Amino acid sequence: MTRTDVLDTGVAEPTMPRANGQPVFDAPWQARALAMAVLVVERTGRRWDDFRHQLVAAIDADPGRPYWESWVVALDHFVGTTGLLD
Repeated sequence: MTRTDVLDTGVAEPTMPRANGQPVFDAPWQARALAMAVLVVERTGRRWDDFRHQLVAAIDADPGRPYWESWVVALDHFVGTTGLLD
């Protein structure tokens, strides 16, 4: 799956804030967090659903946490599972 597939097909996350079908970010770091997740999935050959499972777990762990903060928590856990930091 490519970056374009993730964004254009809505695979990134169906509840991601959107306007006219495109992701909406309140701050530049949110777009960077999305880009980093897409790149990690791409570079490691993992499936996007592997990241999505981490995101769902992060949201479930703290439902009151803002969406993009849960995204960063999920990204941190996901990167730890890829072996990129070894």
